[in-house]
Amino acid sequence: MSYLSIIAAVWGICAICAVLFIRGAAQRNQEPLRPQAEREPNAGRSQDFSRPA
Repeated sequence: MSYLSIIAAVWGICAICAVLFIRGAAQRNQEPLRPQAEREPNAGRSQDFSRPA
C-alpha cells in the first residue's frame, strides 16, 4: 500500500469510530417516565437531621 492510502485508511477508521461513538452516546432511554412516588417511595417525607431531638 502506498503512503497516502495508509493515511486515508487511518483517517477513515478514525471517522467511523467517531461516528459510532457519537451515535452511541446520543441514544436515549426509551423507558417511559414513572411518577416520582414510584421512583422514590419516601419522597414526600423530609427529615431534618441537623438538630438533635
